[in-house]
Amino acid sequence: MATPVDSPRQAAPAAGGEPRNFALPAAAPALFSGRRALAWLGFLVVLAAVPLSGDYATGLVGEILVFAIFAMSLDLLIGYTGLLSFGHAAFFGASAYTVAILGVHLGLSAWVGLGFGIVVSAVLAAVIGFFSIRVTGIPFLMLTMAFAQLLMSVSITWRSVTGGTDGLSGLRRPSLFGLSLDERAVQYYVIAAGFVFVLWFLRRLIASPLGSIFIGIRENEQRMRAAGYPVERFKLVAFVIGGTLAGIGGGLYALQNAYVSSDILHWSLSGDAIIMVILGGTGTIIGPAIGAGIFLMLKHVVSSLTDYWALCVGAIFISCVMFLPQGLWGWARTWWTKRR
Repeated sequence: MATPVDSPRQAAPAAGGEPRNFALPAAAPALFSGRRALAWLGFLVVLAAVPLSGDYATGLVGEILVFAIFAMSLDLLIGYTGLLSFGHAAFFGASAYTVAILGVHLGLSAWVGLGFGIVVSAVLAAVIGFFSIRVTGIPFLMLTMAFAQLLMSVSITWRSVTGGTDGLSGLRRPSLFGLSLDERAVQYYVIAAGFVFVLWFLRRLIASPLGSIFIGIRENEQRMRAAGYPVERFKLVAFVIGGTLAGIGGGLYALQNAYVSSDILHWSLSGDAIIMVILGGTGTIIGPAIGAGIFLMLKHVVSSLTDYWALCVGAIFISCVMFLPQGLWGWARTWWTKRR
């Protein structure tokens, strides 16, 4: 059996030639690890420095991070478990409405509302997932969308609680260590902390045995069944985790805007999240966050120039699907790996 090349040793000499040393230097893994740590440190520094750019840019980046959380939570289903959900907005919107309703009608702190919102999203994901995972493909997609539309109908008709089509406003933003979230910078750092937590959690989850099971289900569901894995149970676990993470994004959305409307439960928001995931790259964790940034920047910049901004986004989306099926981040990662 050949010895793995993981140390600075020489291969057997070729016939009539000098020994061929094709191994990496011993310090290479540490070097790459050090570069990765520096990259993450630089990323955190950039996030921390965003408030220096002014309130408008800080608010825009905060919005991108909120929807990045939403897109990354959906990518856990699409990119890692192979579940194309078209009703993911249900969990995002349910959490946002929970924060707003508890704050406006009951006077509870938005921090308490955020905790309840995440729990509500998790429970709702468990209920919807229990029924949805029994089918696959298009029926699964349509069933998840139907549940989201049902919740949107409730938000419109239950006007005394949700505000109906006018939405629910008047949420008082809480304080953190004596600093009010009405200040744009404080608000941003709370959102950034939530984003970093979700990013860290997903990286740890995908690297864990549970993450390997999710990927196995995506790659070959029948083989996983034959190996004795309860596939439906693990699909439900993935669905609940994805819904819970979407709830974090929804709660932060309510804190940022102090306003919630039925639009965040509409199926079109789930469609936007799918576009974000595909633009950035499915199954890449950070890719959907990049896709969220591209999507929202196009929305804000192009919409200020023309009313047909959706046409521009659609053209870019179609081009990405045709020429970069692995997404922008997936393509960049593949290119960098080949170059290195």
